[in-house]
Amino acid sequence: MPQKSDGYIKGSQELIGQARAEFAQGDFRQASEKAWGAAAQGVKALAAERNWNHDTHSLLFDVVGQVNDERRGRLLGMFAAAHQLHINFYEDWLEPANVQEGIDTVAVFLQRMERARRARRPRFTPRTDRQQSRMERLTGGRH
Repeated sequence: MPQKSDGYIKGSQELIGQARAEFAQGDFRQASEKAWGAAAQGVKALAAERNWNHDTHSLLFDVVGQVNDERRGRLLGMFAAAHQLHINFYEDWLEPANVQEGIDTVAVFLQRMERARRARRPRFTPRTDRQQSRMERLTGGRH
């Protein structure tokens, strides 16, 4: 689904720009939520490209977990930082410096997700029951 994937990419780029603008204006809650949205859109882009399910928060974490396992990266921690920004939208407890760090982390996360989206998909064989279950959730059992 490249067309849908491209739409998510465009959305992620717009949202990270909005996050930076909101931060510059001192609206740290909105900056947090826009950065989370950018990260989520980046994940959805990869999921759409692979025809994976991606319509819940837990499935977004499944997508990131799968790509993290394939690429042996630090994507899960970066996505968790983005999720912390999502929580900050509701709780407003992060210091501005932490919001800025989170936005910067999301920007790097988006670059890595885009590289993963464009790269040849590595062959992956689930080694654990947890990985098998994750793939079934992502593919609806059609892998």
